[in-house]
Amino acid sequence: MTSSRFVAFLFAAAKGWGTYAFVALRVVVAAFWLRSDIPRWVALAAGHPEANGLVRNLFGVSMVVPLTYFFTVLETLAAISFLLGFVTRLAAVWAVIEFAIIATPPLLSGDAGQALVPALLFSASLVLLLNGSPTLSLDGVIAKRVKTNPN
Repeated sequence: MTSSRFVAFLFAAAKGWGTYAFVALRVVVAAFWLRSDIPRWVALAAGHPEANGLVRNLFGVSMVVPLTYFFTVLETLAAISFLLGFVTRLAAVWAVIEFAIIATPPLLSGDAGQALVPALLFSASLVLLLNGSPTLSLDGVIAKRVKTNPN
């Protein structure tokens, strides 16, 4: 019973003409994520891995590079998930957590301008978490198959 509710939550359909807005949110968040991830992957391929300052502040100096690339892998997978529309709500959980962490320090220091983009990405991710995005996505295809094959 619980797994069917979880599947129903992950692949529930949004209603109305605004479903294409969810597609736009997915693509925008994925574009911002990939824009920040590509330089890290290029630096790693060139033999000069980058360390993220936020990771350094959260976890200390000893694990900066491994954790930076662990989070970069998660960001890249979530961005690809958003582009494909595959388990969008699950990827949105990571996005909500990450963008909340990124937006909080500038907001607490009073620098609202610095926190604007992460706060907007947090909001977009929260909308995707709550609503999903089955239009133009693999989630929509899976939901249709689940409905036609009730087994």
